[in-house]
Amino acid sequence: MILPFLLMVLFFFSCGEPVTEDRFLPDSLPTEEVVKDSLSADSYLRKLQEAAKLEGKTLSEWKESERGQVSDQEITKYWQMERKSLPREGSDTDAIDRLRESIRIRIVWSRIFHKVGLPWKGKSTRILDQDLLKKLDLRNSPKFGLLDKNTRWVIVEWSDYLCNYCRETFPHTRSMLSKYGSKIFYVHKDYPLDDESKEGIFPLAVGRCLWEKDPNQFPNHMQVLYTNAKKIFRGETFSVVGSESLESCQKVDLDTKYFDQVRKDMKEASALGVSSVPTFWVNGRWIVGALNAQTWERVLKDTAH
Repeated sequence: MILPFLLMVLFFFSCGEPVTEDRFLPDSLPTEEVVKDSLSADSYLRKLQEAAKLEGKTLSEWKESERGQVSDQEITKYWQMERKSLPREGSDTDAIDRLRESIRIRIVWSRIFHKVGLPWKGKSTRILDQDLLKKLDLRNSPKFGLLDKNTRWVIVEWSDYLCNYCRETFPHTRSMLSKYGSKIFYVHKDYPLDDESKEGIFPLAVGRCLWEKDPNQFPNHMQVLYTNAKKIFRGETFSVVGSESLESCQKVDLDTKYFDQVRKDMKEASALGVSSVPTFWVNGRWIVGALNAQTWERVLKDTAH
């Protein structure tokens, strides 16, 4: 009787719930335009088809397989952010269904691109340096370098200190800025993932305060902000040796002008079609997604004046 009982116990545990795979979810989704631009690149399409073959599927079959694994909870993660694009008047159920399906498909492609290791191509539309800069309010924006005859690259970055991929990219961006120095004119613009709460904007507002008080130390302050953004979000204070301005910029009653500057950046970005972070504009080329040292070098090589 003992042996059958043991076999039954083993069968019970072997038929339990399988261990689920940790499914990749980006901080924010690429736009439909970015997805289309990326899929239209022949080199990308070949890599995706090769990766699908390794999965034992065609690319279309792989896409449908991933599509079936996207849950309503995962769609809801992005719904709060993207529902602003819906018309305010009335309740258009067709528009809601279209947006939810768009979110589902973009989650699918985000997972596939992440697994293959491909960055998003970004927008295909080129804008001249002067034309874009005229559309931006640079008066209070953190910026490094000078815009003169020696400038080879103009770089504008939209990011949020609460964004994981922005945090991963920053050390490589900082190294790149240090390496090329006066050859780059760099502008940092704010794009809060949560623009509806004061807490969501607070880390970026602290950044604006630090830039105003001590611009020479701002590269160091940016690293501090990326490292401690979640503490700022939770209302926790912290100190860093050698940063006297940090304490005054963490006040709960921080001047509202810094929050207004962040919101203005968000409005500018939306007008330009920016919808996720990190997003970079480099000499007229749009790049969406995290960058490392190698991809930065490739981007600079491809866009050099």
